Amino acid sequence: MKKMFETKINQLKDLIDKELVNIYPNGPTLLNEPINYIISGGKRLRPILCLLVCESFDCSIQKAVIPGLSIELLHIFSLIHDDVMDKDQYRHNQLTIHRKWNTSVAILSGDAILALAFKRLNKTSNNIKELFNSALIAVCEGQALDIEFENLKNVSVKQYLEMINLKTGHMLGLSAELGGILSKLHKEELFKLREYGNLIGRAFQIQDDILEVISNKKIMGKSLNSDLLLGKKTYPMILAQSKFKKDINYIRKVALNDKEKANLLFKDLLINEDIIERCMKFVDEIFLKANSLVESIDNNNNLINFTKFLQERKC
Repeated sequence: MKKMFETKINQLKDLIDKELVNIYPNGPTLLNEPINYIISGGKRLRPILCLLVCESFDCSIQKAVIPGLSIELLHIFSLIHDDVMDKDQYRHNQLTIHRKWNTSVAILSGDAILALAFKRLNKTSNNIKELFNSALIAVCEGQALDIEFENLKNVSVKQYLEMINLKTGHMLGLSAELGGILSKLHKEELFKLREYGNLIGRAFQIQDDILEVISNKKIMGKSLNSDLLLGKKTYPMILAQSKFKKDINYIRKVALNDKEKANLLFKDLLINEDIIERCMKFVDEIFLKANSLVESIDNNNNLINFTKFLQERKC
């Protein structure tokens, strides 16, 4: 069963990848090259979720390809700008656009990808367009809060969850909801799908926070030093700061001269004090709550299997 679902995931990913290859075939070299460079990598989780929902409710997945493609482009736009703001060096196991070219090219490429996302939506309903507009604002608000939190000494778990709900959860909620809209579901079912997406987005982001600490750059395919150096308020960091403030302050001082040593100290602290274990238990609880929302409407277990797929990810 697991292999069958992974095969399905790969088939849906291939479908989106084939569409993305032709997303911007012509144009100035300084725009064409970075756009096609950045779209070559990615998990495609957001469009895959949209397609899975459609399949669950016997709606043709072809109807979801264009909205799903737009979701992925909106996501890629946010990643490009995030990488610039966070000064990240790697994404998808390759140099970020601003590192390979420069910041101006990265900003321009991100803007063009956003335009391509909305261009694909021209023939969709006004309702879908409005949902995308709201998603764009939510992502920007989430990133703004993320940056604001860097300059705050203390950020509560509640504040952090509100931030990742905007930055990560909203887009996955939109992905699931769009699949439901295309499947002509009732409001109650759409609400459950949206909340399911929001919750798995929340769990996904906290997973990322954990993997930033316990994984490595090769497996994750992106820079892993920026969070600690920028003072990012991740879930493990918030838990650690609440009990081990002196240790965290010392690790940050070490990071100024020796990033590698600081990361090892931070990792040891989180593992030895069972903070990683607490984070992982919280993630499992969120996934369980997400499944409870949709188990009564998940006709072929697509969403339950998708949750399990995310729970078991290593990158």
